[in-house]
Amino acid sequence: MLGKRFDMARHRAVIGVWLGIGWLMPIASGFDYRRTLLTVALCLAGASAAVAARKPINGVAGILLVAVFFLGAVSSAASPLPAWSALDTGYTLLLVVAATCALAPGLDALSPRPERLIAMAAFAPIALACIAAVVVIAASLLSGFGLRYPEPMGNYGNIRFFDQYQTWLLPFLPAAFALSCPLPRARRVFWWALVSVIAVFFWALYWRSDGRGTGYATALATLLVLLFCGHTGRRHAVAMAIFALGGYVVYGFMFANGASHAQHLLSASSDGRLYLWRIALDQILRHPLLGIGPMMFADIDTGLAAHPHNAILQFAAEWGVPATILIVAGIAWLLYRWLRFARRASRGGEHSRRWLVVALTASLFAGCIHALVSGVIVMPASQFMGATVCGLAFALYGASSRHQAIGALGLPSPTGRAVFALVILTAAAYTALFSYWHGPHRGAPGIKTNSVYLRNANEPRFWADGTLIGRRPRLPPDTIEQ
Repeated sequence: MLGKRFDMARHRAVIGVWLGIGWLMPIASGFDYRRTLLTVALCLAGASAAVAARKPINGVAGILLVAVFFLGAVSSAASPLPAWSALDTGYTLLLVVAATCALAPGLDALSPRPERLIAMAAFAPIALACIAAVVVIAASLLSGFGLRYPEPMGNYGNIRFFDQYQTWLLPFLPAAFALSCPLPRARRVFWWALVSVIAVFFWALYWRSDGRGTGYATALATLLVLLFCGHTGRRHAVAMAIFALGGYVVYGFMFANGASHAQHLLSASSDGRLYLWRIALDQILRHPLLGIGPMMFADIDTGLAAHPHNAILQFAAEWGVPATILIVAGIAWLLYRWLRFARRASRGGEHSRRWLVVALTASLFAGCIHALVSGVIVMPASQFMGATVCGLAFALYGASSRHQAIGALGLPSPTGRAVFALVILTAAAYTALFSYWHGPHRGAPGIKTNSVYLRNANEPRFWADGTLIGRRPRLPPDTIEQ
């Protein structure tokens, strides 16, 4: 009995802190503040998972997971900056553990209804992001100064970070509209009106940002659920189209006279991406087995970005081709299993659960598609939302199929649990200590530039000033291969 009470208290603490940090993400000011919030959430989730000593994924996917992080550890040891590479490897591990071993079991144990899940985990951040934008617009009107791009989303530093955040959240708008009101005394008409206003305004913010990656990824993911998720998928697609059209109309009225951007972000333009991809491909050819080390793309003086704006190329260049093959194979297998589950779950069962399954399907695939042309897997806001969506998906899958997300990988249970707990605690402790020590000692302040709205000159990666250039001795010019 005492053990069950402890587990419930642990689950409540993890879910409560995670949701609270999720509500702070859209209103936080600054990249580094969001990184700190995410680090706190991951360390708490890692400690909770270590106490429970539950492995993230069973079977073949679990074996792939162990192999990937073993290769990541070896690559980190061979890296020119092993401390930073170990940080990236441990951080990635904590993201996986948070979704599968902390959020999913916690949500399953607490058993909140699907409409409350959407309201707490997805719709509340959307509403808070809209409120933050309204405050900026009101301040602009009261002061007499016009909005300057990328306002009213300027607190993200780089407007594309907001787009990446939106990619995960946009698919939840139709589900929030379709479900019953989570507020016990509110009328359904009030809930419909509230969701509609927020959804249209959230889409207006997307049109303001002009994020092509988010638009393409959301459109393709919506097409996928339209084809595979039956009647609920078709209704989801119709609702998305209505909200997008309404948002475009509102955008035309609200921002018609506002200053617009002169060009796309340089790193997000076609030429910029191709330039970064060529650099990544060159590193893959030079270091195919172990890569250059996790996070070491930030050690290359690209003059543009600290990551290649493509998740597959990033893993291949930094972790090596073998690890990337395992990562892609594992994610493809999990997405295939989820899509099979979603096809069944979206055609039967509870009304609320069908809508949540469709929203999660669209969000998962939109995030994966967008990661092929941006830094979705790099930036703290999108990392947080990605872990949240994956945790919701694992919880729903586990609750529906009653498959346990734990298991042994050929090790005796006590030994396997002890090793797993030790690895997770080590990763959490290292991440916390490294972040605490290095946060105030990041070196020179950010580069001053008049074009900060068009390109973040600091090339964010782990911190806003994300480049690692100059942190290790450079070879003499005559020893560098031309």
